[in-house]
Amino acid sequence: MSIKIEPLLESIRASFWFLPSMILIFTVIIATITIWIDISLLWKLKSYFPIIYSAEVGAIRSLLGTIAASMITVTSIAFSITIVALTLASSQFGPRLLRNFMKDRTTQTVLGVFIANFFYCILVFCALSLEEPYNFRPGITVIWAILMTSVSIGFLIHFIHHVSVSIQADSVVEDVYCELKESIDKLFPDSPTNDLQHDESTDKELGNNDYIFSKKLRSEHSGYVQLTDFSPLIKQLIASDLQLQLDFSPGDYVVRGGVFGLLHAKQPIEEKTLDSIKKHFILGSVRTPVQDPVFAIGQLVEIALRALSPSINDPYTAITCIDKLNSTLCNLATRNFPKSHFKDEDGQPRLHSKALTFLDVANSAFDQIRRHAKDNTTVTIRLLESLEELALRVKNKEQYQFIEEQIKMIFDQQKSLEVAQLDAKLVINKIEQIEQRLTANKT
Repeated sequence: MSIKIEPLLESIRASFWFLPSMILIFTVIIATITIWIDISLLWKLKSYFPIIYSAEVGAIRSLLGTIAASMITVTSIAFSITIVALTLASSQFGPRLLRNFMKDRTTQTVLGVFIANFFYCILVFCALSLEEPYNFRPGITVIWAILMTSVSIGFLIHFIHHVSVSIQADSVVEDVYCELKESIDKLFPDSPTNDLQHDESTDKELGNNDYIFSKKLRSEHSGYVQLTDFSPLIKQLIASDLQLQLDFSPGDYVVRGGVFGLLHAKQPIEEKTLDSIKKHFILGSVRTPVQDPVFAIGQLVEIALRALSPSINDPYTAITCIDKLNSTLCNLATRNFPKSHFKDEDGQPRLHSKALTFLDVANSAFDQIRRHAKDNTTVTIRLLESLEELALRVKNKEQYQFIEEQIKMIFDQQKSLEVAQLDAKLVINKIEQIEQRLTANKT
């Protein structure tokens, strides 16, 4: 499956129409089958199930009408509950979290089941008006309608319970963290494999020797870079004997007409070559977590910042977010980050892209929370405890640099604040413990 359809799949998963539509199509098929059974096998089935086929058609019409009316009413209630949940999530956790609520499979399934039950009753109700030779006495169709109604009642009870749980702060944070963890596992595998040779060395720069012709890649419209299809892009660069310098990464915003890359070639570059290169980049109006782990991290940060705001003042939710961010960074500390410089088999550089580093991801996770939590000693200490936990797993100079910079900035913030001596002492002691741990690890 091509990676280019990932943004489309992400959009489908975050929609209220796709899964209910699939359930509705399945319902039409089931309705057709049950009606056909009652029309074609009536006399055979009637002798085996006389009770099922003994009901009057008028009573069955009344039953189907009652079920249909009740299902459309329940659907309206479910939609109302969903809108209330979305409104609450938007005001308390941030508007970007609406996407996570819309991706919820339980909500999509419940809405689909209710609408499908309503539509099934309407189809059977209309089929009862068929004339010879297609008129029939309903039996299996009615039994199926009753079964669907019973299932819908169960879904309604489950839906109310699910919504009550899903709007709790801990559940929201856990859902965002699970999505972030899934994104990390895809983008930073433990043992990355790639059939293309690549490394970070820059002994050969782009545009040297025979690559004397250059052409700027300009964006045809504005938007966020959602995805870069690296494998076919590099193969095309090798096949066309081109070199490409990219100045952006997924999550960056590109303005229409802006330069997002520079092509180098041995001969003048044709416009059709530029167009084929641009097809490997997908831009959209919103950011997605497909190749942008900073976006998912930003969702946790946004929840933490709103929890620390004076209007909400919920430091425990902020601490929960810090714990999840710390787990993410500890996980990333042992992962290999994707390379930014790619070469062909002959060692010729083909692509230099904007590198995503541990420092970029870690700073996006801690910087804003650290600034907003400077007046909250409890949250500040939890930040330091997270840094101490991370210090046990640091593997390289970049990770040491991140921890040292963070504890220095926290120390500078605390010096400028008027806090109780005991609180200040707790923070200073924790900083000293982290520095000792870092020193021990270096030796």
